[in-house]
Amino acid sequence: MKPVRILYIITLSEIGGAQKVVYHLAAGLEPGLFDIAVACAPGGELVGWLRGLPETIEVFELPELKRDISPLDDFKALWKLYSIIRKGNFDIVHCHSSKAGILGRLAARLAGVPAIYFTAHGWGLHAYQNWVARLFFIWAERLAGTVSTKVICVSEADLIKGKALKLAPAEKFTLIHNGLPEPDQNDGLLRGEFGFSKEDMVIGTVARLAPQKDPIFLLQVAERILSRQNSYAGQRQPFFVMIGDGPLRSSCKAYLTAKGIDKSVFLLGSREEAACLMRDFDVFVLFSRWEGLPLTIIEAMLGGCPVAATKVGGVSELVEDGKTGLLIDESDLAAAEAALMDLIANPPRRRAMGKAGRERALRLFSIDKMIQKYRDLYLERLPGCRQ
Repeated sequence: MKPVRILYIITLSEIGGAQKVVYHLAAGLEPGLFDIAVACAPGGELVGWLRGLPETIEVFELPELKRDISPLDDFKALWKLYSIIRKGNFDIVHCHSSKAGILGRLAARLAGVPAIYFTAHGWGLHAYQNWVARLFFIWAERLAGTVSTKVICVSEADLIKGKALKLAPAEKFTLIHNGLPEPDQNDGLLRGEFGFSKEDMVIGTVARLAPQKDPIFLLQVAERILSRQNSYAGQRQPFFVMIGDGPLRSSCKAYLTAKGIDKSVFLLGSREEAACLMRDFDVFVLFSRWEGLPLTIIEAMLGGCPVAATKVGGVSELVEDGKTGLLIDESDLAAAEAALMDLIANPPRRRAMGKAGRERALRLFSIDKMIQKYRDLYLERLPGCRQ
């Protein structure tokens, strides 16, 4: 029996949640049953991860595949994807991220692929868009939705939103939560690098320095907390660590300097070993403006770290407010400060939340559970391959 040929298409190869899902699927599906290829923008961490796997994964690098809209490059990318799909004789094309999701599904339909899937890692629709961009996105998603076999949402919130906006016929939607393996047991890497003692409080995040993740808001919260004197209930003044890079990096650095908090807040840039470094966090924070189902929260929970986050997208499906962390409304500065001060002042509560979060992540968001659900989804369309 021939293996099932799958082409994953994703826009960028940078470190991100969607890229990690693609990598874990490529690495976790049985080589004898599935033959995997990936198309994405050139360079980046994902390409390196895939080429480091023991199984040979064919990688197509497309310079024209970009996040921003560019009619000429988008047409070139569509044509190249169509050519790759036709020549590759793929049974399944599975797209991830908005741009790749639209171009990839249309190319797959033109090439006559029997099964076309799209995973929405959070819809590219939010309150900060102008109305023209919003209408164009809805039109493009509906067009691509009509040619999809299934549209996979990673959170119940996105499933409800997708159906409400009619981004695909209702019967095509399904839900598969993201999952992750346990991080390596490498405690102490971060504290050793920066000279933090075991008694030092470390509040950290792993997030792209971009408007979606609202890093300036986190810095505003940090400034308010660091300005307090002798108000940590016997705890040391905390340090803040931000792992990630992006277009707002220079703005973040300027803010730190202007406010005089650059000795207590550290910008580490993008780090491949972020999941290991997170094990030294006492509290994980993610104050995003919008989200799908953020893998960094799952990573924090697997590491036994309590979470403070905004209740946007699928975050409330991960974090049980008051049990595994604390949730706040978007852009509520006072609530964010209060949540962190609560966790700073209560070590027993932090430990209890971290333990409960780890148990929840292992139970509901394991990598094996995610891979099995995608495996079943693929094989239900190709019953002759079922094992």
